[in-house]
Amino acid sequence: MGNDFPHLFSPFELGGIALKNRLVALPAGTSMAEHGIPTHGDTEHFERLAAGGVGLIIGGATVVHPTTTLRSRKLIEGYRDESVPAAAAKADVIHRHGARFIGQLCHLGREFIGGESDSPPSAPSAIKTARDAYPPHELTVAEIEDIVEGWRISTENLVKAGADGVEVHAAHGYLPAQFMSRLTNRRTDGFGGSFENRMRFTRLVIEAMRSVIPAGFVLGVRLSGEEEIPGGMDLEDCVRIAEELTPLGVDYFSITHGTRGKYVKDSTDADAVAIPSASRVRAATGVPTLVGQRIRDAATADHAIKNGHVDMVGMARALIADPDLPIKSQTGRLDEIRGCLGINQDCRAFDPHLHCAVNAEIGRGRHPGVGVQAPKSKEIFVIGGGPAGMEAARVAAGRGHRVTLFEQSAVLGGAVRVAAAAPHRATLGDVVDYLQRELRRLKVDVNLSAGIESDDVADIAEAADHIVVATGSRPADLPAGLRGRSAVTVDDVLLGRFPDVASRRAVVFDEGDGFWPAYSAAEALAQQGWQVILATALTGLASRVPAESAGPLLTRLGAAGTQFKVGHSVVVPDDPAAPLRLRPVFGGCDIDLEDVLMVWHQPRVPASSLGFEAGKSITIIGDAVTPRRLSHAIAEGYRLGAEL
Repeated sequence: MGNDFPHLFSPFELGGIALKNRLVALPAGTSMAEHGIPTHGDTEHFERLAAGGVGLIIGGATVVHPTTTLRSRKLIEGYRDESVPAAAAKADVIHRHGARFIGQLCHLGREFIGGESDSPPSAPSAIKTARDAYPPHELTVAEIEDIVEGWRISTENLVKAGADGVEVHAAHGYLPAQFMSRLTNRRTDGFGGSFENRMRFTRLVIEAMRSVIPAGFVLGVRLSGEEEIPGGMDLEDCVRIAEELTPLGVDYFSITHGTRGKYVKDSTDADAVAIPSASRVRAATGVPTLVGQRIRDAATADHAIKNGHVDMVGMARALIADPDLPIKSQTGRLDEIRGCLGINQDCRAFDPHLHCAVNAEIGRGRHPGVGVQAPKSKEIFVIGGGPAGMEAARVAAGRGHRVTLFEQSAVLGGAVRVAAAAPHRATLGDVVDYLQRELRRLKVDVNLSAGIESDDVADIAEAADHIVVATGSRPADLPAGLRGRSAVTVDDVLLGRFPDVASRRAVVFDEGDGFWPAYSAAEALAQQGWQVILATALTGLASRVPAESAGPLLTRLGAAGTQFKVGHSVVVPDDPAAPLRLRPVFGGCDIDLEDVLMVWHQPRVPASSLGFEAGKSITIIGDAVTPRRLSHAIAEGYRLGAEL
């Protein structure tokens, strides 16, 4: 055990507790709370993480005061006595699997993480964020003291619940960081001005927490090594803050980068971005240091510990995608790990709580049929090798069915392979690679370049006990008026199948999706030196792209010279010699488009289902029903495979 990654899977003494290894499940809230109290589903999620083999779990942000609750009450309210039994149940199931549990305590301050609150936002100074509608209320000294008391009460409740420690969330631009930063703290009293004054709030918080912490109970602090905003705190500030807090008895520092909207790094960011910052903090303070943020595999984690950069390595989304990553890594089953794609698509939507694009069990629980031998082994034919068909085949084969998969193209993956050809989106292909490995391991009979024709339907229906139709989707036909013009689909652009035009000008038109396809095509063309206009009939840009990805995406497009035309449609004249025109949706003058490549994006359509009709022995899933997201395809394939 642990020979491949001996540093990561070695024991570690953290404060007064013993960790069986140095892999940490970073704080990632589930939003599975009702009226501020965790539900059974939340407890089940953390038990699943513990069963997967991590040494330490840090619970998602638990708020410390009524002034920082959301109207939805989806954040855990740690200051309430009613939270203690739920926290105790969580600690108990985590301990049962040999892991340790630390609760993270948080006050959002002026931030409301995209949710409404019945309390006004509050902060050291009345400086509005760029993200929220209202300026915050400037806290009075009495209000500050009351919030500090909330930290004390919330810490005491974690002690009562049997947790192993507590972490102060002083990163990501939340209230402690707002006090520490010159950008957000313009006070002239004892809580503002000098560095010592700006540190006063966090010192008071830690002292209040220490007053109720028993011996052996761990206290950690999470800091942003780089806030990554103009005028925000940088690594030098972070190191100075860590040095200031060390004498207060901090047992570890957890180092991350970014503020709200920037700290959940997507696939456009480099892996392991915060390791150099964590290394600096560790060297400056001598305090055990934890690092996380886009660390997706045991090899990267082991390397960071081996080279003395950190003492512990954390993962959040990688353990959501596959909670068994630790035990699989330890036992040499690396090919069985379902990797995180870094697309922030479902894990950050919280609709209504935590889900995962590639792991259908997150937010839904494990289907009772998974991992259990089916009562009778059936002959299952899967037609279509996209994510829906592959997932159905994987789960069904794992239950002992004999599965044969037919794919008309020479490779598996379907529309995911096209999406993965977009700039910065190559990690989408990781789910295809994982599913291919699983199909080989489970001995699924995969037939490539094996298109099924309508003439084959009768023979297949006779040979199979159950048929899964997962034929996927295709791009919609271009409007008739574009025939004879230089016009293509998003798929054509991403696969390099488009004509050149003398002007090297392109118009990418998004009819009303607001998701990745049109933006990916625009970026692909911009990278090749085209002058791009991105037009959309919608009133906003990238409105369905995850929030943490939309900003970087639009920044890259803007830097490449892309022009944005919001609230514009494209008019295709009947006369093929007449130019295309951009027309403002809400009135205004048309703009002629001469000598352009037109990239027209509209919803995909189901590919042919070959005449199969859903029935007792035939199920149609994924985009073959109606085109949607990767997560829908995976979830439907998973559910069907578990129920066959």
